[in-house]
Amino acid sequence: MPNSLAIFWDFAQLHECLLTAANDGKPYHINPSVTQPEVIDVNCLLHFADQSGRVIINRAYADWRPLGGYAESLGEAPLELIQLFPNKLGNVAVNRQLTADVITHLEQPVSADVLLIIGGGSEYRQLRQIVHAKGKKLFGVGVEGVTDSFWIDSCDEFNFYHRLGCQKLYTGPLDMVSLDAERARSLLTVAMNQLSRYYGSDWVQQVRIKPAIIRQEPDFDESLLGYEAFSHFLRDQDDLLERRHREGEQEPEFRLLASEGEAEGTTAQVPNPEHLATYYLRVAGQQGIRMPDPIIMWEGIDVYASFLADNVTFHSFSEIDQECLRLLREDFPTLSMTEVKKVRQVLFKCFLFRPSVDDTIGFHDEITNIDDIENRYFELMLARIGNNLDEPLNYTALSLALTGSADQADRLERLDAASEEE
Repeated sequence: MPNSLAIFWDFAQLHECLLTAANDGKPYHINPSVTQPEVIDVNCLLHFADQSGRVIINRAYADWRPLGGYAESLGEAPLELIQLFPNKLGNVAVNRQLTADVITHLEQPVSADVLLIIGGGSEYRQLRQIVHAKGKKLFGVGVEGVTDSFWIDSCDEFNFYHRLGCQKLYTGPLDMVSLDAERARSLLTVAMNQLSRYYGSDWVQQVRIKPAIIRQEPDFDESLLGYEAFSHFLRDQDDLLERRHREGEQEPEFRLLASEGEAEGTTAQVPNPEHLATYYLRVAGQQGIRMPDPIIMWEGIDVYASFLADNVTFHSFSEIDQECLRLLREDFPTLSMTEVKKVRQVLFKCFLFRPSVDDTIGFHDEITNIDDIENRYFELMLARIGNNLDEPLNYTALSLALTGSADQADRLERLDAASEEE
């Protein structure tokens, strides 16, 4: 009688390994925002399993949302699909759930003679001792040239995917299923401009750059571009960034290289709105306004407007901050409480909140909608910045400083004109 077989697929890792092999060994990781192509010959592996023993368990583990390309193959396959979701760091810990399920299976009164792991690597090495302690055998299937030797040596029998006769299903370009390099450079440029405005310096510490990119693109991962570390990605952008590492400083710093026009001084007569925005934020700081990132500030106003629309009251500013953080993290997963407190402190200076009534905090009666909140914010900043300049305001630059975009320039000019008429 053939051996009984329990099969556990690290489906996501096998998918990544096949694309890594196709990418000349450069690491490939699934981008959850991109629908993945079908690269695993599922039917071939199912046939191999049928030839290896009587299958009593057949489970495949992955975050299946980007793997819709396998719908037809998996829809007819005798596989139990286990859905796993990313953790706070964006990682899908397949190995933990798969290992736990293997151990649970081995503790059953009747368990398979052979445990077959399809996909996987050194993170499964501990299974050898666990499986052998139960008098069972451990088999593996992986991709030649990609699967690490420690895992191969841990198995009683190991088969390479391509030697099983499995087909190469995908031959298209990898940049169609991964993060586009030009898109990554665009995200980097936007992040550097935002950080330079916020901190008032062209030079930006490395540690601040990746979070600013992730705020724009939560699924950003340098490994999707073939880089082992974010620092390697930055070093490879030497046509875009200048790097320095000052003595005694733990972190290197980067700044955007000047464009040809800026280098030749062709823009000297026209103020650069982004540079002016940086200057305006410094003036605000000198006037006691500790601004968060302008984009966070503008999104934070939307959150406070939702409190107003829902007639929400709070018992403390700490309670307000906690709820604001929860809502903003839906769009900015890495946002800190410090930034959220800055949003509230700026709005406090706008006289939005009424004195405590019945131990609750709410809005003044004359604050009725989002326009009222935005206008008070703009009026405060027009006064704190505009009244402390020797030159006329550049409303495009001011809009960049206050909202992260130039969209509110005309509105700011109208508010400023209205205040002068009064």
